[in-house]
Amino acid sequence: MTSAELQGSYGGFYFGFCTLISHVLLAGITAAIVYKCLVLKLVHTAGHAFYCTIAFVFFMGEALLVRNSTYLESWMGPLNLNRLHAGLGLLAFLVGVGGIGIKTWQKMERKREDPNATVRHFKTNHGFYGIVGCALLLGSVLSGLPLYFISGGFTLKLLHRFFGLAGFLALMVSQMFGYNTGFGRRQWKPHHQKLFKFFTFIATVTTANYEFRRFARDIAGLTTNYLFGSEAAEAREDL
Repeated sequence: MTSAELQGSYGGFYFGFCTLISHVLLAGITAAIVYKCLVLKLVHTAGHAFYCTIAFVFFMGEALLVRNSTYLESWMGPLNLNRLHAGLGLLAFLVGVGGIGIKTWQKMERKREDPNATVRHFKTNHGFYGIVGCALLLGSVLSGLPLYFISGGFTLKLLHRFFGLAGFLALMVSQMFGYNTGFGRRQWKPHHQKLFKFFTFIATVTTANYEFRRFARDIAGLTTNYLFGSEAAEAREDL
């Protein structure tokens, strides 16, 4: 076995292991929070947490994972895999916007009932990263729609990858800050909050690392082409 083959074998095992860990953690985190919200009958913040966790943790994370799955591509075919990726991304945006809308409406109602009430949710780190992540996710959806219907250029694909990856990272940071909110402190003990943060961080890293590698390779290739010209640049592998 050559050095390149050995590296490819180790790389395939590493990313395959990370993907398995990601699927388990994304599903586990989502199931735990969804169960708690259902016990609370989706009242008040529970409704917001329910929809946003399903959208931004599970749907968004799975959209990144399935797009890079060679197993699913060989089983479903490239076209159906693209449809699955697009469907999960669109669900992440639509369901997530619904979850944010629930919280926005609740805060507006509270302010209407008591004009002196302090409404801080969207001024917190949790709210800030959530809004930024949702905006980036919108960019991912808008840049991904043309790619679904036509074979877009390299720049459009790079933008789509950037918006998707950056949006996922921002939304997972928002999720981790969410465990520190009043809702998180009321529903879980401090050691449970720490466990949620730890597993969410691991899920973020294992889900994003392969997509980040591809994005970094694209940026490196683009930079090389710009600085030295396309003839001097090495051909990029679509890993």
